[in-house]
Parts: sequence; structure tokens; C-alpha cells
Amino acid sequence: MQRWKLSRKAAQRIEAGQVWVYRGEFQQELTPETLEEVLLVDERGRLLGSALVDGSSPVPVRLYSRREQSFDGPFLQQRIEAAVAWRRLVVGKGNTGYRLVFGESDGLPGLIVDRFGDSIAIQVNLRNYVKVIAEIVSGLIASFGGLSDSAVIVVEENGVRRLVSGTAENAIAFYRLNDLLFEADLLGGPKTGAFLDQRENYLATALWAERLELEGRALDLFSSSGGFALHLSSRLNSIDAVDSSQSAVARIQKNAVHNGIENVRAIESDVKQFLRGLGQARRRYECVIADPPAFAKQTRQKEEATRAYYELNLRALSAVAPSGLFVSCSCSKVITEQNFITILREACQESRKSLTLLEKRGQAIDHREILEIPESSYLKCLLFRVSSLQ
Repeated sequence: MQRWKLSRKAAQRIEAGQVWVYRGEFQQELTPETLEEVLLVDERGRLLGSALVDGSSPVPVRLYSRREQSFDGPFLQQRIEAAVAWRRLVVGKGNTGYRLVFGESDGLPGLIVDRFGDSIAIQVNLRNYVKVIAEIVSGLIASFGGLSDSAVIVVEENGVRRLVSGTAENAIAFYRLNDLLFEADLLGGPKTGAFLDQRENYLATALWAERLELEGRALDLFSSSGGFALHLSSRLNSIDAVDSSQSAVARIQKNAVHNGIENVRAIESDVKQFLRGLGQARRRYECVIADPPAFAKQTRQKEEATRAYYELNLRALSAVAPSGLFVSCSCSKVITEQNFITILREACQESRKSLTLLEKRGQAIDHREILEIPESSYLKCLLFRVSSLQ
């Protein structure tokens, strides 16, 4: 493998545990066609590790090992086995939907693998994996166990999903989150088929609704598959699950039917318009959840995203009844926890509300967060009890 010399700043960052190298931090020429496995070295030529290079990626150089290591079948098998073993250890019973491989956190940068019951969804975010998809699939089958020959396995490359096992008719997968039954569309659903990272936060929200002895109504904004709504269905009298996507509304309705839940109402609406209507009607809910998609995926979008989060939370707070529960989430990486808290503080001041922090939470543990790899941390989920300013 070629040796790529890093700048002093990049080398120090890699030595501190991080794994990404950006354009301008190495001497070699990079074009969109560049596709390499290289050794990274510091200015003195000292080995820092092995990395994948994809010139078309926003992050073109990503470390996959801190020693000289071939990116081959045995290496992939070892990393997949370790990732699967971790999920067996930490994912609770009653869950058959979770992340099996979380990219950099599992030493496989740019690779996402999710389990949905008896099906597997693979998302490839670096072209380096295209040539080893067969090894990845065989590694998953060997490590995961229990996958039948007819199991559905979907791979997404460059935004295009394709079946590598099973049939399109079986690409609607059924899986369990905390013993509730959900379905995912592996060929047409969001992310790899459905969102899995809020699994533990669903339970925490239901627990706080019980502790606070809430009754009445709940509002689940940007509901997607209805995760928060369905988990709250046994705690509150009725839940409105709002999403602008017609397919999401249909999915919420189906998931409610799968679980025999009759007090969840799926509403197709733009969230901003829905909240504006609530304000005009002065309707209030005992529990409100705001879990929007990422408002910012790049640093240059941070200012615009900050305004969007502020406006959403200001309107959502106005919909919370006195002594109610408010859950606010952000999955934008560029919005740090401190940024998010500042936004919420300004929103509660403007709305004349006081927020008592109950819990700070993040992504589910299968989306493992590695402290020295800040790129592995993205989800913020804050739970509050709401009261009026005294």
C-alpha cells in the first residue's frame, strides 16, 4: 500500500483517536476517481494506520485500522463478528430491529448494517466496499446465524437499493422494538427501511409519562413509523401522530393495527402548519414530542438549522399543557448538545415557559458512541417537564 503523509494537525487528530482526514490535510493528489487503500504516516514517516480513500466522498480518507492491515475478507469477517457480538450483549430481549454495524464505531467506516427481523439492510457510503459486498454478506450470514436462504438482504449503493437475497415481495420486513411489532420497507422506506436509533428513548418517554401520571393526549411530531406514539398508547388516552409523508402515515396506521392499538390517530400534515393551527385553536397536549429529520447535514447549514429548530420548539412548547412532558430531539451532527440546549433555552424564554430537565439522552446503544470518535455521536434527545414562569 502507498504511504500518505498527513499534516501535523491531521496526524495529531488521528493519534488522539479520531478517524477522518479532510481534503488539504495530505500531500497526495486527489480526484473524484481516486479509490485506494493506503497507509497513513505523520511528517516523520511514522505509521498511523490503514485507511480507505474515496475521492468522491465528502470525507475522502477514513482510518479503518491503527496498524498495517489489508482490507480483505478475513479482516471484514473479524470486524463483523465483533460488531454482531456487541449487539448480542447490549440489545435487550424483545428487540429484533437494531443496528448491526455502525460505520466508524465498529472499525468499518462508511458501512451501515441494520437488522429488521429476519432481514438485513446494508448501506454503503464509500465505494471501497462495492468490490467486497459478497464478503460482507457472507460474513453477516456466518456471524449472525439464523438467516434462512430466503432471507431478504438489501444493499444500497449511491442511493440505489438492490436485492442480493430474497424477493421484492418479501422486502416488507417485520421487526420488534421493545416487544411492539413494526414493519419496514427495505426497498422504499426511510434510511435503510426505518429509523432504529430512538428505540431506548421510546421507552424512556413512556416511563416519564407514567411517572408524571399523565393522562389525556399526546402529540408525536414527525412521527415516521409511529415509534413514540405507539409506546405512549398504553399511558395516555389518545395520541396524534403527525407526518407530512403519505407513506409514513400509512405505516403508522399499519403498525397500530399490528399491535391492536386503537388510540393512535395518524395525521398527514406539514408539521409547521399543524402547529400553527393548534396555536389558533389553543389546543394543548399533556405530552409533545418533536423529533424532526436533520435540519443540517453540513456546517454551512448550521445557521439556517438553528433558526428552524428554534421555530419548531417555540411552536411545540406552546402546545404543551401545564405540567406536561416535552421531548425535543435533534439528529443534526453539526448542532452540538450545547447548541441545542441554547436553542431550547431561548425558545422557552420566548414562550414564557419553564423547563425542568428530566433526562439527557442520545442514540440507542447499538448505534454505539465512541468517545474519541466525535463523528459517532449525533442524536440529542432531551426530556422536560413544562410549567409556566412564576
